[in-house]
Amino acid sequence: MLYPGARQLFPLVIGIPLVFGVMMIIPIGGADMPTVISLLNSYAGLSAAAMGFVLDSKLLIIAGALDGSSGFILSVIMSKAMNRSFTNVLFGAFGQVQTSAIAAHEARTVRSATPEEAATILAAAASVVIVPGYGMAVAQAQHKVRELYDTLTRRGVDVKFGIHPVAGRMPGHMNVLLAEADIPYDRLLDMDAINPDFPQTDVALIIGANDVTNPAARTDTSSPIYGMPILDVDKARTVMVIKRSMSPGFAGIDNPLYYLDKTLMLFGDAKGFVGEIVKGLAGGGHS
Repeated sequence: MLYPGARQLFPLVIGIPLVFGVMMIIPIGGADMPTVISLLNSYAGLSAAAMGFVLDSKLLIIAGALDGSSGFILSVIMSKAMNRSFTNVLFGAFGQVQTSAIAAHEARTVRSATPEEAATILAAAASVVIVPGYGMAVAQAQHKVRELYDTLTRRGVDVKFGIHPVAGRMPGHMNVLLAEADIPYDRLLDMDAINPDFPQTDVALIIGANDVTNPAARTDTSSPIYGMPILDVDKARTVMVIKRSMSPGFAGIDNPLYYLDKTLMLFGDAKGFVGEIVKGLAGGGHS
């Protein structure tokens, strides 16, 4: 039974949280959506804890408090991994598309390669670092990546994986996917451990990672991601990037890595392209 006036208050109960949610999310850029997801998860936990007080449920209070605190701590950790303050993530309007970056993107050209050409380059390499990103997760390509790892390892190629702290949607996202594909955990190296190896690496193979490999974070003081720690893939002897198109990543900015003379763009779905590379290595007569 509703008390008198409850029907009149219902629109306010719906409208106020809706306006609050929209106003909270608008200042946050696309590149920070993983942090936002974690923060919203924290809010959900705090809401559950508040409901626990209303219902006098100790279990709901404890569960909500744990969920809320863990989500907040994770959001802070992700902000630190991007070398930015938590308040900057929430109110910095990070991720706006820059018109100058679009103009530069239209004026420059890139070099592309076929799966057969990529297989030839990998077959001739002595060391390869694979950098997974959200594109690998979307394509569900982790098992094909495992096949590539096995094929190259059998050829005597030293294969490692470079994992950025915020690659994918959450910290540890790439580790979970690669562990699911049974890739040895000692082959998964975090950013600080793998970066010194890039200058001695023959091929850096990037699978769907964009902003975490953008050298503008080191060199362009006007870039929204300036100061964010990245994987130094541009220091490898050859860089190959598997990507569906030249569209920007979550930060909404262009990646100058794609226009380097040492970079080859491998356009296509990550799962299908990696599968074609594996076929080229296995049956293409490479040695």
